[in-house]
Amino acid sequence: MENSIKHTYQIGGMSCGGCVATVKNRLSSAPGVTSVSVDLAKKEAEITSSAIIKADTLQDALKNTHYTIAELKSV
Repeated sequence: MENSIKHTYQIGGMSCGGCVATVKNRLSSAPGVTSVSVDLAKKEAEITSSAIIKADTLQDALKNTHYTIAELKSV
């Protein structure tokens, strides 16, 4: 992937595999997202995108759920 951007985010509210699937599906549907990897144990999601995505856009992808997202670091 050329010019891909990876960011790691803290995901709040996950407690099971179903939570992971929901978060992954929701975040994958956000504009610009090319891949999502979710780690339940760390409560983190690594999002790869083709362009910079604002945290507000990712939070919108999780609207109407009890999950929260906050940026940890960029790679």
